[in-house]
Amino acid sequence: MVIHLVGGIVAAALLLAGVVTGVVALAVKDRPKLAKENIPENLGVLSHVPVTPLLEKLDTALNSDYVEQVKYRFLQEHPKRTEDEFEWRFFELKRYFLLANMLKQTHMFSEEVDEIWHTMLMFTQKYQTFSEQYAGKMLHHTPNTSPTPAPQERAFFDWVFSQLYSITAYSWKSWGSFFRYPVDKTVLKEFKEASHEWLMNRYFKVNEDNKDTIEYLVRNMKQQVSDAEKIYLVDEKGRFTKQRSYGEMTNLSLVMVFFSYFYFEEYYKYANLYTYAHAVKYTSGCSTAIFCGAASDGSGHGDGGHGGGHDGGSSCSSCSSCGSGCST
Repeated sequence: MVIHLVGGIVAAALLLAGVVTGVVALAVKDRPKLAKENIPENLGVLSHVPVTPLLEKLDTALNSDYVEQVKYRFLQEHPKRTEDEFEWRFFELKRYFLLANMLKQTHMFSEEVDEIWHTMLMFTQKYQTFSEQYAGKMLHHTPNTSPTPAPQERAFFDWVFSQLYSITAYSWKSWGSFFRYPVDKTVLKEFKEASHEWLMNRYFKVNEDNKDTIEYLVRNMKQQVSDAEKIYLVDEKGRFTKQRSYGEMTNLSLVMVFFSYFYFEEYYKYANLYTYAHAVKYTSGCSTAIFCGAASDGSGHGDGGHGGGHDGGSSCSSCSSCGSGCST
């Protein structure tokens, strides 16, 4: 009888171990693949976006020896991180640098991506050379000092990001959930009523390399505001296609504009019906964005000043986009 009891316990233990192993294997299978070979080409820029001059300028400014030094130091300081993970983080940081070249205020919403930026800053002279070649002046990392979240800044960031890039599973994980917050109503009103030139100077830092990209963004926002009004006339609650996969999410940016414009106070109640349901597997489920820093070219724009809910005054000193739940 004792033998049978022991045998039963052993069998149960083996069965439990098998179940646990299966669950772990399934969880690992479901995670984003961080192999560097899976990183999209051309920073995952959507094929129709006119951004080639800016991509070329960034690529030229990032000296390969400097990048290798940054990688080596990061991996030395973070021995649990892999080279593949570094490459994915650096990929997202380069996408951030493109936004920082165009937007007057660019908060850093990802702790994971910000760690690579911090490592770049440790090589002071080489970082300065990179900044001057790419941005024309020092691209400062402005530390944040206020714990107040700034959802409208994040909303505008999400909208611009989705106009330019394919959003991968790792993008969703490292930046936190996209499209959670409504675009400021003042911003939408200005894009509806103001001229292209006024909007370009109000919200962006225009130069010869990014002018075509910024014109593209202004046209898109104006068109989406117009489309939202037309949709509302047909159906006050709108009819949209649910996002089923990662990749291009410009359709969700229209969802964002529509519900921001007509249902600002109830925005996520409606927008949540169309966002990509499986994306939550790679996020902490946090509902507020806390910042690690912001990009500033030293001109004063890094402290805000372009209105429309984008005053840029909200930030924090503790580097976490979603608390500990977003760490890898």
